[in-house]
This record gives sequence, C-alpha cells and structure tokens, in this order.
Amino acid sequence: MNRLMISAAALCLGVSAAYAQDQTSTTTTVDTPTATTTTQTTEGTDAYGNFRKTVTSTKRYHAAAFEAPSGFTYRRFSVGQHVPDALLSDSVQLNNYQDYALVTPPSGLVWIRDGQDALLVDGRTGEVIQADYDLFND
Repeated sequence: MNRLMISAAALCLGVSAAYAQDQTSTTTTVDTPTATTTTQTTEGTDAYGNFRKTVTSTKRYHAAAFEAPSGFTYRRFSVGQHVPDALLSDSVQLNNYQDYALVTPPSGLVWIRDGQDALLVDGRTGEVIQADYDLFND
C-alpha cells in the first residue's frame, strides 16, 4: 500500500511540474511622460494562452457610469478567477470593445465592464482571461 501512495504522489508532482513548464510569465513596465503601465503576461499552451494578461491602463476612456447588476458589488477580478453569473448578462457586455482599443475576442470570449475595468471572460464559465484595469473614468 505504501508503494502505491508514493507512486501516486510522484505522479501528481510530475503532472504539476509538466504543467508549470507549459506556461511562461513575464512582467513589463513602461514609463511614459504621463504614466507608468505594468503588464503581466502569462502565456500557456491552452487555446487562450496568448490572451492571458493583466494590464493597468494609462489611457482612460469617458463612458457612461457603470450600472452594476442587481445585488452585485464591484470587486477587482484577476486572471483565472471566475466572475459571477450576474456579470455575464448582456447589460455589462462591451460590444463596442474596439472603441476602447481592446482586442477582438476569440470565439467563446466576451468583453465585459466591471466598474472602471474591462475583463475578457469565457462566456460560458465566467473565467477571467484578461483584465484591463482602470480603463474607464467613472
């Protein structure tokens, strides 16, 4: 029995190590005369690997005030977290994402607005694939 438990533990460690090798993470900081932008990018081998990143925007857009869905209170989401179903409604989707210099989402992903942030999320699961913080003035 002990051999079986050791083998299972070794297998789990091996899978974790293999998964970790399939991802790379870089942080880029750009200083401009008006602000500093930090972008953290995590690239993986999954279908959305090139889209997984966090951006703190230096350019802010004026848009209508964010109206949260009933019962929802703003909180900042990170890449990999899941937004609640209330944020997957049509009322917070950014269909005019190109007006805010956001990339065209691949099939299955949608841009949503959460307070001053724009989030690229999986439309089925709510997983945050990309976060663009402070994109909007309120």
